[in-house]
Amino acid sequence: MKKVNGIFIMLLFPLCIFAQESALHGKIVSGKNQEPLPGVNIIVDDTSGTATDINGEYRITLSPGQHNILFRFLGFKSIQRTVTISSTQNTELNIEMEESVTELDLVVVSAGKFEQKIEEVTVSMEVIRPQLITNKNTYNLENVMSQVPGVHMVDRQPNIRGGAGYTYGAGSRVLVLVDDMPMLTAATNEVKWSFLPVENLEQIEVIKGASSALFGSSALNGVVNIRTAYPKDNEAGVNKKHTSLTSINIFQGFYSDPVRIDTITGAKRDTNGDFYKPLKWWGNANPVYTGMNMMHSRKINNLDLVAGGNIFSDMGYREGEKEQWGKAFINTRYRFKKIEGLSAGINATTINIRGGWFFMWEDADSGAYRPKGGLDTPNTTITGFTHVNTNVDPFIIYHTKKGGKHSLKNRYLNTAVINETGQNTFDNIFYSEYQYQKRFNNNLTLTGGIVRTNTIVRSTLYGKRVGNSFAGYIQADKRINRLSISAGLRTEYFRIDTAETIYSFRLKSNTVTIPFYPVMRAGLNYRLLEETYLRSSFGQGYRFPSIAEKYINTSVSNINIFPNISLQPETGWSGELGFKQGFKVSDWKGYIDIAGFWTEYNDMIEFVFGLYYPEWIDLDSMTTDTLMVPYLLSHGVPPGNILKALYDSVEKYFGVKAMNIGRAQIKGIEISAAGTGKLGGVTVNLLGGYTYMIPVNFNNDSLYLTTLTDTSSNMLKYRFNHMAKADLEFVYKNFSFGWSIRYNSNIVNIDATFEEPLVIKGVKEYRRNHNKGDIVSDARISFQASKNSKISLVSANVFNSEYMERPGDMQPPRTVAIQYSMKF
Repeated sequence: MKKVNGIFIMLLFPLCIFAQESALHGKIVSGKNQEPLPGVNIIVDDTSGTATDINGEYRITLSPGQHNILFRFLGFKSIQRTVTISSTQNTELNIEMEESVTELDLVVVSAGKFEQKIEEVTVSMEVIRPQLITNKNTYNLENVMSQVPGVHMVDRQPNIRGGAGYTYGAGSRVLVLVDDMPMLTAATNEVKWSFLPVENLEQIEVIKGASSALFGSSALNGVVNIRTAYPKDNEAGVNKKHTSLTSINIFQGFYSDPVRIDTITGAKRDTNGDFYKPLKWWGNANPVYTGMNMMHSRKINNLDLVAGGNIFSDMGYREGEKEQWGKAFINTRYRFKKIEGLSAGINATTINIRGGWFFMWEDADSGAYRPKGGLDTPNTTITGFTHVNTNVDPFIIYHTKKGGKHSLKNRYLNTAVINETGQNTFDNIFYSEYQYQKRFNNNLTLTGGIVRTNTIVRSTLYGKRVGNSFAGYIQADKRINRLSISAGLRTEYFRIDTAETIYSFRLKSNTVTIPFYPVMRAGLNYRLLEETYLRSSFGQGYRFPSIAEKYINTSVSNINIFPNISLQPETGWSGELGFKQGFKVSDWKGYIDIAGFWTEYNDMIEFVFGLYYPEWIDLDSMTTDTLMVPYLLSHGVPPGNILKALYDSVEKYFGVKAMNIGRAQIKGIEISAAGTGKLGGVTVNLLGGYTYMIPVNFNNDSLYLTTLTDTSSNMLKYRFNHMAKADLEFVYKNFSFGWSIRYNSNIVNIDATFEEPLVIKGVKEYRRNHNKGDIVSDARISFQASKNSKISLVSANVFNSEYMERPGDMQPPRTVAIQYSMKF
């Protein structure tokens, strides 16, 4: 690995010999706020060119004489100049670029790992801006992800367009990135949402559909890329040499008393006519939560510095589920003076979280907010924990004078999970990616790279496991007049202990097996009219099982969770046809997007309940459960102990494990809309969408179907057909008002085991009485007290709706919080 990294670093420091010739140089800034614009294309005489560096500066050597210069940048009007170059001195040309009023002003990076207008990408994407995150008093990014059209959160795991159900916290088909690098844990491949940066965001980009060709294994269902921000010039009106910005958010809120209302009659009664017992367990003092986050951003000559953190304390709405954390981060970037185009830096974050993990309720009545088994008992389903997460990310980026870009990004991610039950996990990830990108003058962008990942896990749940992966990828993006074309290929090798990637294919009459799994993607986008775009895309996906899915061996209450060392990778593909229409009404700009999607999975991984006997039991002589009695008698169990032996056998060998359930399919249609601007003096911000899905399993004879609540249906577990989201905000002078709403239809199928009273009380009755789906609304109002301060009142679940996300997991009642924000 050291040798490989050494080669990467050598690539970034070529021996450069600068010819002493006349040059054109200058700086390009935004005419709106004078901020430098990195990545502006400068094209000379339609033949050669360069791009601005991170400071918005450029320099290109030219022959003496007259030249036509074109300046082009996404979201801005192109500018053309004619200059005369002298043979005796350099020429300076500074440019102020004006924003385009007809474009949608959303620039994304994740679709091709370079800047593109969102309407020109070939896949479905959503963008979450930091204003929405701050205005909704988001202290945990999990909360704001629930507002993204097409995205649903189940027990902290994201799924896009029904791509995943309830995964017991293990394995993710959505790859979560921070600044283009994975942020999934080594053992479980899950996301620690409180660890992610809410304090310093540029924007969040969500790609829908298989994206493994560019991002790798866990991007089978899509990608969430969280992009952090660096300091900008003139953020606080101070001089350019020492530019700084400080933001502080302080908030405190409380959980309201839950109200149980019969959805049919409106009365506070259950189906038997009896009054519900109160859900609240906290007496007269409502649980509260409080927190503060801050960020300081500063430019010091060529150094960009961002530092901050947050603290948070939550008494919890469920008994025993308290949580406290403290987080600190620092981001640095240094732009070298003597080596033009070179920058390097290091980013780091650490968090310490203490709290209780709630698995299932005591019952659906008065115990919905209490853990099964109570507190401080051997059978409790709430576990005290301490999590410590740390990442350190060194990087080097070099922009060449001819439009090339070398980048070497590294990440060390450490996760320590210490449970009071002694089920501890310590894992480490070492990630390194070298990427080269070249933007040519003929609207062609080539991107290629290699990735190496090493993981080490030590756990009482999974044992000691060592894994590594190696991947190479290449992608080409070409624009031909109104047509944009994108195509990419990736090969990836995965290994955990002795399990490794195997890919077989037919070559003439022979079967060839290789240790690399290839995936590809392709897409088209055609600009039909001024702001009308048609697109199509196809992408393959691949996901190697997580360590937890293959090796976990534990139990929670009376539910056993078994390992499956023979678990195979899941594969799939997704296709899409889309239409995007931009529009402008007065000073309000937006778009409507319509997409039809089709996703196929092979060897899909789902957790399945069943009787999983160990290998030493002779299953050939006990092929069915009815043969269990003669089997026990033939193995020396006295007749008087048969019932106890049967009970012990079921209790010991019945549980859940990750299984390959075969082929699955999800298809549907999605409509989304976004916009921002002024209408009649009022600023209006909109984000919303509706998704219709048909998620089905095609293996009608599989064990999977026998474990469902509705065995006549082949609908995948923990999915629904309809989902809708919307967030609308109005800003008038110093006041703003926002409203969010989320709807999903009823979940058709869950594990039938969860409806057994011996496992979880009340789930079957609760689902029977709450079978119309869920509607949850949030509201917020704020007042801009001064140029630098704002006070807000924010309520989540404003109507105090009662809803369950997965069996035994009642969601919070109404919360009300007051927030004070400062920027200076």
